[in-house]
Amino acid sequence: MRITNSMMASTALLDESRASQQVYQLTQESASGDLITQPSDDPTGFGTLVSIDQQLTVMQGRSTAASKAANDLNTASSALSSASNLLDQAQQLAIEGANGTLDAASRANTATSVNGLVQQMIEIANTQGSSGYLFGGTQTGTPPFDAAGNFTGNNGVTQVAVSDTMLVNSNVSGADAFTAAGGSNVIGDLQALATALSTNNVAAVQTSITQMQNDQNQVTAVMVQAGAASASLTASGSVLANAITATQVTRSNLDNAATPTVYSDLAAAQNSYQAALSVTQQVLSLSSFTSSAI
Repeated sequence: MRITNSMMASTALLDESRASQQVYQLTQESASGDLITQPSDDPTGFGTLVSIDQQLTVMQGRSTAASKAANDLNTASSALSSASNLLDQAQQLAIEGANGTLDAASRANTATSVNGLVQQMIEIANTQGSSGYLFGGTQTGTPPFDAAGNFTGNNGVTQVAVSDTMLVNSNVSGADAFTAAGGSNVIGDLQALATALSTNNVAAVQTSITQMQNDQNQVTAVMVQAGAASASLTASGSVLANAITATQVTRSNLDNAATPTVYSDLAAAQNSYQAALSVTQQVLSLSSFTSSAI
């Protein structure tokens, strides 16, 4: 079969087009670092990347939830520490009020101070975090304690998934901290102390001294639980962070094409393209010369 100038030109143009396409593809890969950007690049590899991305989404969601819950538990722990301090102040006021030399007017003034502690305690018991009210159990949308100090929440437990098989508690019980569910009605005991002082009931004031200590122990116990739960979530968050990093490395190793090999291939492709371009120009020039000669 006779090879014509037209056939040579077509072949040269096709080679040039192929070389140009290879340069373009390798340039894109070296610039983006992504070897697989669509199913046609590598169907199996693309499917693996989709699966890895789904895993990363789940792990990152769990990491965010664990961090958020740990912060809320830290807030709860801080609030309970403040509650413990208030009860320490209340105990000191009870000790002062139990002094036999104190008169009724002085005890009434002390009752006013205790009533102030009652209001502060209610505010603490209604502390909010990023997920709502912290001491209302699963009822996080409304204050768990009303203005009179009555508990309107529940003792439900909220949890955060840190793996497919592991759930970690993400709240502590406001009922156990502040109500009779934990042993004593903390707010009610403060109110009783205020009443004993305002009515000059020295015997009741004396009884309140021990009760304030018991209440403080009750609040502190829940504070310890909050700290332990926060530490557990923080540890889980660290494990998740490491898992996310490892998975990202795996994904990068699978998909990252910005390697010396790619740059070497790009240089070779550019040389091939220049050679193909030169051949095409020569063939086209020859074709043009032949046509002119005819």
